[in-house]
Amino acid sequence: AGEVDSTSLQKARNEYQDVKNVKIIELKSKADEETLWTKECDILSPCAYGAVLNEVSIPKINAKIVCGAANNQLRDPGTHGNLLKDRQIVYVPDFVANRMGIVNCANEQYGKVGSLEEVADPAITRHLDKEYEYGVFQTTLSVLNLAKEKGIPTSEAADILADKALEEPHPIWGHRSQQIIDSLVKDEWHLSSH
Repeated sequence: AGEVDSTSLQKARNEYQDVKNVKIIELKSKADEETLWTKECDILSPCAYGAVLNEVSIPKINAKIVCGAANNQLRDPGTHGNLLKDRQIVYVPDFVANRMGIVNCANEQYGKVGSLEEVADPAITRHLDKEYEYGVFQTTLSVLNLAKEKGIPTSEAADILADKALEEPHPIWGHRSQQIIDSLVKDEWHLSSH
């Protein structure tokens, strides 16, 4: 991992100090940032800026997988998705990798069950279950499998699956209202001053 903020850097070092093969790199200058692409690693994770995967950076990548949460990582999805594919670098598209933000926002209109500290809302946590058809793991596998099956970049496969999903209506959760009310009463929301 690469980091420029000293507080975040120390936190990452403390958190991962006992994990085998995890290396935390301090970025001290723009030159350090440029050489980060060439570092040998299993996963390169762009999590800050968009358009960082392009004709300049992709040839430098020395990672097997690119999977990060930054939006719009590919400067040109067609060109740069193919460039990653041609280099046999597994690319997990940004909107697949950071889909829990999308899931959370999409479900906000239905309300929340449980407190934020608990993160117990089954409508959210089910997406982290490896077996759930629409969860992060299965969605990622679907993208990778479709790309392999059709011989296309994962960025294109993800777009195809997203377009297909858009054709399906969102389920109406009639039972959610009662779950929300029960959760608010349990948390004594009605007794607090808002």
